[in-house]
Amino acid sequence: MRQKQAKQDLWIEKQLVTEMLRQAKEIEIPQIVLERADASYAQIRHQAAQEKCMAVAANRNGCRQGAAGILLAVVILSATAVSATAVGIVGYRRYMAERMTDIGTEELGHLEMVAEQGNVTAEFSRELTARERSIYEQLTREYEADGKYPVGQIRELAEDENYSGTGVAVRSTPGEEYGCLIYLPDTVLTEEEWLEIIEYLHKLDYSLREKLWQQKYSEVSYFDRYEQMTDAEIDELYALLASAPVDVWGTDSRNLTAEEQSRYEQWTEKYEVENAYTESPIKVITDPEEYDGQELAYCISDARFYEPERELTDEEMLQLIDLEHKNQYIFERIGREIECGKRAGWPQTYHLQ
Repeated sequence: MRQKQAKQDLWIEKQLVTEMLRQAKEIEIPQIVLERADASYAQIRHQAAQEKCMAVAANRNGCRQGAAGILLAVVILSATAVSATAVGIVGYRRYMAERMTDIGTEELGHLEMVAEQGNVTAEFSRELTARERSIYEQLTREYEADGKYPVGQIRELAEDENYSGTGVAVRSTPGEEYGCLIYLPDTVLTEEEWLEIIEYLHKLDYSLREKLWQQKYSEVSYFDRYEQMTDAEIDELYALLASAPVDVWGTDSRNLTAEEQSRYEQWTEKYEVENAYTESPIKVITDPEEYDGQELAYCISDARFYEPERELTDEEMLQLIDLEHKNQYIFERIGREIECGKRAGWPQTYHLQ
């Protein structure tokens, strides 16, 4: 039985990164990395406070903890190790729309292979000077915010090709702790060379994003059905799920019985593997006072499921499971569309009194 995983909350996320940084305390960490970590923490707090709905069911006898799961690419293993951008900071990224979305399938597959080889995206062949770090950080900001892109692309060395010592180049490094080695000359790098490095790192980061997205939904039968939802349908679902001023999404009015829990797990597997679903939508109420106790209902104002005293029918189980799964999907889809410029921002929510 496939088990669903609850995302980590803000405290766990920050403690993890803090510990990684503590272990790396002897290393000079680039300022841009620290800034991205701070931005990620801010985004976690924003999502936890505003969106409320990032988690799916962990256990139907308990509740689904609302939390924002942000992946932070700030692991620094050595003074020469570098990473691409911090993953998961939700906001428009100009370079995503202008430089990443046109990457071909073959190149994307190669980048995924390189990025997955090590614990760190890449490593430079030598330590950067303070001046070089400053240039690298500044040009990274200009690449991301101002659309300052390279004319060409970094040269990739063949497996048996030696680095000549001129220009910049990259080599995939299977079996190493980093995915690739970026060769730097001993001379001063040109702005074009820095931009080629920066774009390559961003491509590695993007390839991992796409890989994670595809892997996450590759084994579930409902993905194609979800992808067919229109923007209007997504906006309506977002308003339904994100309007409640609560920190925990999807609590239950009562615990499920042991028999209901067993059927819930069985129907969850059928929903994910066999595309079992009901076209009958869950009943929606605005306030708890509207609940009449006759059938399963979802309440907008407190983001809660209200179960009748009798056991839930199979159709009601599917209604509950369907809303839980859509809850996670729509937040991820909207976030991706904002990053790539397909959306200007998050949809509107209901103004509850």
